[in-house]
Amino acid sequence: MNRRFGAPGRSLGAVFAAILVVDQVTKALAERWLSPYEPVSLIPGCLQLILVHNTGVAFGLLNGVEFAGKVWLLTGLSAGLLLFIVWFAARSGPLSPLTGYGITGMLGGAVGNIVDRLTRGQVVDFVDAYLGSAHWPTFNVADAAICCGAGLLLFDSVREFRRASGASAPSPAAGTPGAPSPGRSS
Repeated sequence: MNRRFGAPGRSLGAVFAAILVVDQVTKALAERWLSPYEPVSLIPGCLQLILVHNTGVAFGLLNGVEFAGKVWLLTGLSAGLLLFIVWFAARSGPLSPLTGYGITGMLGGAVGNIVDRLTRGQVVDFVDAYLGSAHWPTFNVADAAICCGAGLLLFDSVREFRRASGASAPSPAAGTPGAPSPGRSS
């Protein structure tokens, strides 16, 4: 695993475990200390805690739609995405540390939400970020880990693309027209 991700395998395992533990502990605390749909302000006008049970998918999509086997279908879709991420990582060449941590964040978050669906039949969300009346969908630690992991993958992809583009671009040689001469400033 060390050569594969370019980062210590124990470190990735610790990050995965930390995401899973913190996610499950914070969800249990939210269910114990918060009342459904009764907000507790942390930063007025910006951040509050509010207990919401999401029976849908990301951003509350399909939350109000009920059908037989919904929990199993959504759990299966999540597990399928999880397997795809693992397959992608296994098929790729050596991965950078950022990509390794990105994939680990996405896996930890996905497993955290799958645990919710299997044990509760729904996902516990409790963090509400907003500005005025504009609210981001309520989320949890697992959701944040998935988004941060995806962000790390995107950032690393852009960085690698720029590095590869810069390496393949021809640089003007000294003495060629348009190239600055050594010792002269333009």
